[in-house]
Amino acid sequence: MPDYGLVKIIVITAVILLVCILAVGIIVRREKSKRKVRRMCRKEKIQLLEELVEPFGFSYVPREGVFTSREDAWQRTQGYGALFDKAAVGMNMVFDALPVYFEYGGKTWLIELWKGQYGITTGGEVGVYHANEIIPEIFYPAAHFEAASDDEMPFIQCRLDRKHKKVYFLQKRHWWLTGFCVGTFSRPSDLRLITTFMFDSQAMAMAFYKGLQRCGTKIPGNKYRICRNEVYVRMDFSPEISWPSRLHRAAVQAVNAVNCCLYRLVTYPFCCTEDRLLFLYFQIPGCFRRMLRRLGGRHGRC
Repeated sequence: MPDYGLVKIIVITAVILLVCILAVGIIVRREKSKRKVRRMCRKEKIQLLEELVEPFGFSYVPREGVFTSREDAWQRTQGYGALFDKAAVGMNMVFDALPVYFEYGGKTWLIELWKGQYGITTGGEVGVYHANEIIPEIFYPAAHFEAASDDEMPFIQCRLDRKHKKVYFLQKRHWWLTGFCVGTFSRPSDLRLITTFMFDSQAMAMAFYKGLQRCGTKIPGNKYRICRNEVYVRMDFSPEISWPSRLHRAAVQAVNAVNCCLYRLVTYPFCCTEDRLLFLYFQIPGCFRRMLRRLGGRHGRC
């Protein structure tokens, strides 16, 4: 007959030993990662971050401490449509969206603004898309839109504020201007996205302005204005959401809040964004890549 007491002691001892080995391994890996980060100068850190995020369609903006989408990002070939917004909560993305449809140059255009929580990042987006024909309004929810071409992109100035404090300010001629601040948790209602579109023609600016007017109750009338070829939009409001959607979003946000805390815990004792991101990459590269894959994957598969 086997001595079950002895077997139990052996199993417990083996488990304790395994846990100790894992703990030592984690501590050693953390210390090595710390030394790697501390030995790098800021220029080297930024260069490495650029290399790491480029395959995911992003670049790093050191002066703002955020990721932004590249003009040549792979997502450009994917286009966009309303169905992507509906699927976003399933990828831990909880945001307010303002889609604006309008007709110009024989095409139906979609300019959409987003602000909210994208997993462990707080962010905002502005996308410019169009169909190659006029689409009846009834088909807007199911329609797929292509990204604007280089000669169709407006110049965009975009600022995201969180509780009246700047998160980022970006300006560029773009088809999808974004900014994502890692490790910050926000409710969409905490955020204010202020955007100015500078179109190449007053006619397109007016068409977009009329599209905003047709949004009706989705955007109050005092949140946008037009001046020649420039249209200003202030998105500091949240749309009405049904109770089932509110509960779903609240559950996802609870997970996001916990993950933000875990990110800060894992990247302790660093405070600088570049240091935190590289420390995470050196320790758990899979988590780093997954974060970027989530951000870019809403436009398709990454």
